[in-house]
Amino acid sequence: MATTLRTGRLEAFSDGVFSIAITLLVLEISVPEGAGDDLLGAVVDQWPSYLAYLVSFATIGVTWLRHTAITHYLHGTDMVLIRLNLLLLLLVAFLPFPTRLVAEHIRDREAERVAATILGINLLLVTVVVSTMWRYARKRRLV
Repeated sequence: MATTLRTGRLEAFSDGVFSIAITLLVLEISVPEGAGDDLLGAVVDQWPSYLAYLVSFATIGVTWLRHTAITHYLHGTDMVLIRLNLLLLLLVAFLPFPTRLVAEHIRDREAERVAATILGINLLLVTVVVSTMWRYARKRRLV
């Protein structure tokens, strides 16, 4: 039988990665240099960045809530679940990149499709990994 480990460090590390990923999202929002003449117009013109920020913030938030629910019910963890968790964190930490791509290329039809596809694949993989973590934890009777 595999060794069951406590979840405290897994939860703490995960919360840190979720926090950093959400923080990185807001750092992607900026106003172009020299926008002082029409600052309000420049801020409003950044609407794609705000929309991408909201969508990705909500996605990371929901993923964190799902992760919190899973870890709440865990009696312990094992190396497979820890590796699945690391994979989830890799995908969550990557999310600011496709978010930025979508915001930057939303006005260019071809580039927008590529950016949206990359973002969509990232979001799909996040969902698959969270679901896999839950199913694995239940199968291994870690919950």
